[in-house]
Amino acid sequence: MERVLSWLNRPLFPDSMIRIWMAAVVGIALLLVLISVVVVIWWKKKQDDKVTEEPITEHPKTLPELELANLQGIGNREEQQDAFGISRMDRYEEDGLLAVLCDGMGGMAEGGRIAAETVSELVSIFPWTDDSDISGWISQRSTRVFQQFRGYGGTTLVAVLLKENRLSFWCVGDSDLFLLREGKLYGMNIRQEYKNDLLLRALDGAFPIEEAFHDSQAGALSEYIGKEKVNCDYNRIPFSLQPEDVLLLCSDGISDTLTLKQIREAMALSPQVCCDKLEKEILLADKPSQDNYTTIVLNYHGKGEKKINGNKQNI
Repeated sequence: MERVLSWLNRPLFPDSMIRIWMAAVVGIALLLVLISVVVVIWWKKKQDDKVTEEPITEHPKTLPELELANLQGIGNREEQQDAFGISRMDRYEEDGLLAVLCDGMGGMAEGGRIAAETVSELVSIFPWTDDSDISGWISQRSTRVFQQFRGYGGTTLVAVLLKENRLSFWCVGDSDLFLLREGKLYGMNIRQEYKNDLLLRALDGAFPIEEAFHDSQAGALSEYIGKEKVNCDYNRIPFSLQPEDVLLLCSDGISDTLTLKQIREAMALSPQVCCDKLEKEILLADKPSQDNYTTIVLNYHGKGEKKINGNKQNI
């Protein structure tokens, strides 16, 4: 140690007053200054690069114009008498989309067969050139079924056609068509049941309104495909859809088991999750006489609609 200290205390040059340790201190100080300058220059350059760097943005996820899902269960019945059909999705841009649901009438002959054949025939004639022809086709179909079964076999019907942002529908019987718009649930069709006919007569003063609800035939169908002459409930002018409108077609195995609140809450979910929730609620209800249940869910997102960070934006 003494030798090191002695060496550090030696003159840097002969006859110089500057010692080696002084030069070492100055050298170390200069090196630290140089390192500090380099660090400052590097940090400043890094910050400048951040400012000039192009912002990285997440590419928005493009939604399809239309999403759909379906659900079907047999319930506690011995056979499935509901039927449904959907036109080709790959022809949606050219032809639109047709969705059909029929509920064969229990207790009558061949309800499931009539339902399935009605769905198959209607889907097979799609696409058609004139929507106004379909109510006539439904009348002819009902007459054919009547001629075969003489009023002892039949089915309900709910059919919708989506073309661009226009909705047309045709309904017979008590299967339902619901619309969810901005969180509010709307019934698009009128159930063709004797109860509604009785209510109109009661409002006209024929008997007390309470009797309409307690009549033994209140839940019976006033219209169904299988009558000699049938009245179809349909919209004469196509209904305009808005982005994020949701449509739900269902047999009464769903709408008679669940509350409107349950249906509305399910429709607020994506189509497949909606179907899963509806089935879960039906199974939880555990009705001993649970009917067949079938639904088709359609979520119309609209053209040019995108979601960015969970928010809808038009482009």
